Amino acid sequence: MPNSGKEICPRCEEGILVTIETPQDILLEGSLVRIGRVQVDECRVCGFRSLSGREVGLFEILFAPQYAHLSDLVAALKSAGYYGAFLREDESEAALTFGSREYVAGLAPDLRDLYLDNESGHILRGLGAAPTGKVPIDLLGKQYQVKIPKIGEGENGIVFDYEEDIHSVLKFAKPRPYSREHLREEYEVTDFFLKHRVPVPRILESDPYGSYMIKEKLAGDSLAKIYDDLGPAGTPLHQRVKNEVETFVGRLIELFSRYPETKTSVSPNNIFILLAGNDCRCLLVDTGPAPLHDYSGFVFDHYWEKVIPEKIKRYREVGYL
Repeated sequence: MPNSGKEICPRCEEGILVTIETPQDILLEGSLVRIGRVQVDECRVCGFRSLSGREVGLFEILFAPQYAHLSDLVAALKSAGYYGAFLREDESEAALTFGSREYVAGLAPDLRDLYLDNESGHILRGLGAAPTGKVPIDLLGKQYQVKIPKIGEGENGIVFDYEEDIHSVLKFAKPRPYSREHLREEYEVTDFFLKHRVPVPRILESDPYGSYMIKEKLAGDSLAKIYDDLGPAGTPLHQRVKNEVETFVGRLIELFSRYPETKTSVSPNNIFILLAGNDCRCLLVDTGPAPLHDYSGFVFDHYWEKVIPEKIKRYREVGYL
């Protein structure tokens, strides 16, 4: 998870999420259970709300075996601390692991989201707490050695290299339903961009619930990382990259106007720049839809001079860079 404890809203990508407390209703075995004070992340810009990553342990309270009656569960929810799951006691020797997808499929929708939140939250906490090096992880029966630290982070996911394949990366969804849906849609729409000859990473494997995916590793660096190193406006490198980004973004926006359902973010974190001698290429790293983005009044010079620096500043504030 981000070191700063702050998150950018995954829906509008403008507001910083704030944590509030609110009642939460959970349907459990046909009965509605109201949890009086649950931490929820809220965006004051667009109104997005999601259970906070700090509350993912709710699932374990709901399924703890010692509660014989619903009233016992309600009493426990009022006073209990939350516990870790999906990891054996000796964290130094046990691999982080995802639960059975057959089990997930059998859960009611409310509980399924809580389970998947808890699972992703545990995985990311385990990776985030590890020192530099490698962490073993089990992706539904396949073993991987995840390299620490992360190589990238956005509003919806965190990306890591892993030892078994230097040509691909692991991307984990953040513990919220919106982010998992974003990864599921990223998987579904990637073929569209490939068919329209937009350079994007192919997705090699994807969890049906959007909790993780394995995708090709792109060459180059994000525009967010290199922007401040391009030199003053008008210098050859700065102008070459600016011209290429303008052409690339213009092509994307024209595509979005014809196929609105494929609209995605053109943030500097989502555009990779590949420099080789005097050549410059742009690549789109995340194809997940961003339906709230409005490109109808898009002006490239404003995007280049104002929007990109503001977003880079926000990325640094929350620890994405």
